[in-house]
Amino acid sequence: MELWHAWSCPYCMRVRAALAEKGIPWQGREVDLATKPPELFALNPKGGVPVLVVGDRIVPESLAILEYLEELRPEPRLLPDGAGREAVQDAYERVNALLGPHLFKLARGTPEEKAAAGGAVRAVLAGLDAKVQASGYLLAAYSIADLALASFVGKLPPDLRPSALGLPNLARWEGLVMERPAVRGQGAPAPAG
Repeated sequence: MELWHAWSCPYCMRVRAALAEKGIPWQGREVDLATKPPELFALNPKGGVPVLVVGDRIVPESLAILEYLEELRPEPRLLPDGAGREAVQDAYERVNALLGPHLFKLARGTPEEKAAAGGAVRAVLAGLDAKVQASGYLLAAYSIADLALASFVGKLPPDLRPSALGLPNLARWEGLVMERPAVRGQGAPAPAG
């Protein structure tokens, strides 16, 4: 099993975290997003990462990979069956839509773009704070929706993290999810080598 990924990419981070949660061994093929190799386009014509290669099977896109990993190794469960599955997928996509557009501007935008993105992130997180369940997770149990949020929260500057913003439910979520070994290991600086 080979994962084409970029260490800094939040969509790749969530796949690596799921692999770690499930204890699935894998080989990495790190991609420099500034100079993508032609082989990547042969696997994914869009040139995006992550891409999982298992024998002759090629699975691009983070959600498709996470669904495949769930089929491959159902435990621990990150994507429930039945009606719960659709709720998790919807939450996963909602997190992407709400936070994804702001990360690039926070990292590389003009000062005005950074300020606007920071305000938008604060508003999104305040809205999500009210959605955190009694379990401490976005939904009833830890899932790929939590991995999606973790991959974005891990990229935020310290002053935009839920605990710094005084969001009690997301601060509790942050303690539960961001400190999981599988998540913490993927948010750390890239391994040397």
